[in-house]
Amino acid sequence: MDDALSGEGIDRHEAASRPRLKQLIRISPWGAGVVFLSALICLPIVGVLLHLTDSGPEWTHLVETVLPGYLLNTAVLVVSVTLVVLLLGIAPAWLVTVYEFPGRAFFSWALILPLALPTYVAAFVYYQGPEAAIPFLIWVRTEISVDAFITAELVIRYGLLIVMMGAVLFPYVYLASRSAFSQQGRTLIEAARCLGDSPGRIFFKVAIPLGRPAIVAGAALVIMEVINDYGAVHFFGVPTLTEGIFRTWFGMGDKVSALRLASIVMLGVAMLLILEKLLRGRARYVEAGAPTVPLARVRLGRGKAVPAFLVCLFPLALGFLYPVARLTQWAWLNLTSERGVSIPFGESLLRGLALALGTAVIVTLLAAIFSFAVRLRETPLRRGLSRLSGLGYATPGAVIAVGVLVVFGALDRLGNSFLPLFSGTLFVIGFAYLVRFFAIPLQLSHAAMDRLGSSLSEASRLLGKAPMATFMRIELPLLRGPLIAAGMLLFVDILKELPLTLILRPANFETLATISFSLASEARLQACAVPSLMIVAAGAAGLIIMNRWLSPSANP
Repeated sequence: MDDALSGEGIDRHEAASRPRLKQLIRISPWGAGVVFLSALICLPIVGVLLHLTDSGPEWTHLVETVLPGYLLNTAVLVVSVTLVVLLLGIAPAWLVTVYEFPGRAFFSWALILPLALPTYVAAFVYYQGPEAAIPFLIWVRTEISVDAFITAELVIRYGLLIVMMGAVLFPYVYLASRSAFSQQGRTLIEAARCLGDSPGRIFFKVAIPLGRPAIVAGAALVIMEVINDYGAVHFFGVPTLTEGIFRTWFGMGDKVSALRLASIVMLGVAMLLILEKLLRGRARYVEAGAPTVPLARVRLGRGKAVPAFLVCLFPLALGFLYPVARLTQWAWLNLTSERGVSIPFGESLLRGLALALGTAVIVTLLAAIFSFAVRLRETPLRRGLSRLSGLGYATPGAVIAVGVLVVFGALDRLGNSFLPLFSGTLFVIGFAYLVRFFAIPLQLSHAAMDRLGSSLSEASRLLGKAPMATFMRIELPLLRGPLIAAGMLLFVDILKELPLTLILRPANFETLATISFSLASEARLQACAVPSLMIVAAGAAGLIIMNRWLSPSANP
């Protein structure tokens, strides 16, 4: 009888554990989709990292000659540009958030406009600086020495590149700082005022420590953009790791060494992300239960309003007004010349615009579905895969392009009659854009769904609606604004993307970015101004739409 009871107990235990086991091993279609898309996005990055230990025929030569220069130039640009963006971004964010002065409302949104200007487009304008300094350099060479001439030329060239990149990229820090000052530190800033602290003491002792996590996150984005840049450094003749990938792959024909360089860049980015996480730690500095009333701004008198106006005007003029004015002048000269517009606006360019628009729509919808699937059942696995899926945005475009070539090159070499040849097709470059920019619509979708809450979705499912019907009828209409903003930003980023497009574009396939870069490389600056201004106009429109849809009731 004891045996029978014991056996019955075992049977009951197995019966009870069987549903749990089935629940653990059961994979829903939504979960399978999350796993599949995450694996697909990470595949090119993994393909690059697998070649970390490979050595090509030119690797020893690279290590002994140019690799130290690549590393040094990249490090110098990263440190210097980061310092410049901190100087240009934090002070205007503090002024437009805390004080009231003439022009504040304009600067509050206009200071993000430099993001519409790609670094390689700004480089076309700022490269005139070294040319204007030629008489001075000749004087240095003839009156002082050749060594002094070389040093002066390097200082001018590197200095202009650093200032130009900082002037274009500072809005990352500006936006992060403004958000931190206006929302997270409102109560403590007002308390410090009531205690009689001076504005300078409040800024350095309260605002900066409170905004440190956001400022570090903005600076990390700037560093990633500097590492990713190819057009500006190529134009100024400053070889970095990203340009080294191009030189090794296409100049030397050594694909293995280029893959190893790409792996080094990928490891550097991973170390940067880890460092940013350690510096931020668990700090969030969010005031629990804090009211959403905007920070009360202090009106400045005329004596202080003028310096505040100039502090905000300086980075805007440096990063947007001057380059756009110069490009407009060149475009006007090109349009009024006898030849007119000498730019190949043909079918290839229209295909490039169609590719950017189609990819933006598809990737944005995929990100919305992916975000809905993660929220449908927020398991640790799905949350982890969601973070991994955004890794491509932190990876330089040249590295992703190399990884995509590795993956699809391996598929093409299989010689399977059921698989088409992928290399050199629009599908490959569209997939690369998915890997590179998936994080943008994904993060905006996550944030929008968090604001919406889950009550409507849960009510729909309680009424018997399937998850897909709930997504199409409830979630998608409510997410229209953020998804439009995400799609516009994605469209602009695809138009601006240069290194990835240069590597993966099919033959005779052009975009606004490749046309601008090609014309500028041929010293046809007046001709390149027209497509460059089109990129800037598209970027400015995307930023304005983003501001309209993401902050429809924001106080400027």
